[in-house]
Amino acid sequence: MIDTYLIKLSLVWFVYQRCEEELDEPVAPGLGADVKAAWHRRKEKLEHDYAITGWALCVSPEVRADVNDRMTGDHRNAIERLVVRMHTVPCPNEDAIGMDESELIDTFWNEYKQFNQKSGAFGYANRWNSPDVRAGNSHTWHEKYSLPHTKVLGHVACRACSKCLGIGSAERNWGDAKHIKSGKRSHMSAEAIEKRTILYTTARVTEARMRRPALERDDATGLSAMFGDDDMK
Repeated sequence: MIDTYLIKLSLVWFVYQRCEEELDEPVAPGLGADVKAAWHRRKEKLEHDYAITGWALCVSPEVRADVNDRMTGDHRNAIERLVVRMHTVPCPNEDAIGMDESELIDTFWNEYKQFNQKSGAFGYANRWNSPDVRAGNSHTWHEKYSLPHTKVLGHVACRACSKCLGIGSAERNWGDAKHIKSGKRSHMSAEAIEKRTILYTTARVTEARMRRPALERDDATGLSAMFGDDDMK
């Protein structure tokens, strides 16, 4: 499991790498070198096939520009591995039934070319102006505009882009589990803890979503306010 330190480390390395490219000068030994070494030690676990495919199929304009600028053959190989893996038996994608491995990959790249060039089924401007594009909800966008019009790409995109790659959910669930498994309930079975944690976490998330609009208002007050008049001073 990727810990919080590792995520922060990857962000630091991203900033360091961009700065080094802009300055075109090597960074002196020190923190930068340590970050770079730590990144390379964990690179394979961070840049896995799901992460690469989600990156390549993201609909955010900034990410699309990054994909077109940096995608390599290694990235394409990773995507092809995931395409094949997602279509192993039993496969829920009825449109791909009867396709062999080469047909799956060839169909995916044909559809990806249209997606990347905004042509064919992806050539409608209103689809790229969707609120899901601005919000970065790639899996929701693909469900509406890729899945009905493609045989392979939509199936892959909906699943790859919906994966939660961060540590936030795992930390939240673990915190809820510790809250439940305490005192006289410390000897509960794993199955009972799992069910109670799901119910407790779902209730908390739903409550937070209901409270969010009020906390995001300009005139919001209190310690839980996300933005208020005090922030304008």
